[in-house]
Amino acid sequence: MSQNKASDIVYDFIMGKIQEAQWLPDTKIWPENRLADELGVSRVAVRDAIQKLSAMSVLRKVQGSGTYVENVGINTLTDTLAPIAAISDQDLLSIMEFRVFFEYGNISLFMNRCTRDEIELLEENYKAMVANKNSPEVFHKADYEFHNIIAKGTGNLFVTRISELCMNVLLAQHERITRSLGPSIGVEDHGLILKYIKEKDQKLAALHMERHIERIISGMKSTLTTHLQKADKKLNGGR
Repeated sequence: MSQNKASDIVYDFIMGKIQEAQWLPDTKIWPENRLADELGVSRVAVRDAIQKLSAMSVLRKVQGSGTYVENVGINTLTDTLAPIAAISDQDLLSIMEFRVFFEYGNISLFMNRCTRDEIELLEENYKAMVANKNSPEVFHKADYEFHNIIAKGTGNLFVTRISELCMNVLLAQHERITRSLGPSIGVEDHGLILKYIKEKDQKLAALHMERHIERIISGMKSTLTTHLQKADKKLNGGR
């Protein structure tokens, strides 16, 4: 197991404990040796994850005492995107427009740093997308996890967290996005992205990622225009 992968396991475990309110603010977390033993990773991986979480103000280290959960955690950032159920069409489009540049850059960084295991994980995820193309909720979860795998593979903590935040918002809106485009374009585009990643062609992989997001935006705009036209027609008494 790579050091980055082991560190991610510790990171996800600690975040899970905090998000599930098992470790509350000012709670002392497990010592490094227990985390290493319980998760089957090295203490170096534990220290790396704790250092990342401390830099994000999720944890704080107290010399001679241990590591504690901070009062202000990563959920503060999540709150800026809430309530996701009430997000407007324009906000949804804004997120997608941001993703054009964000996802394009992630591809190049991913291909410079990814491991064979991460590419295999992308393949497995793509197979899940294809197998569930007629099950919208399962399909979209696999779709968004495809992007999160790429984000994690960049090795950049902030890229990973931003990707997770975006995907959580979009997953809550998957019905509107499905109406805009359906699954067929997603299957086609992700297949091409994966193909060029495996062929180590950064330029084509990034270009197909860019095209994929732009196709979703185009479909969403078309759907939004149709909704506005119907609303105007209704206001004008059907004329």
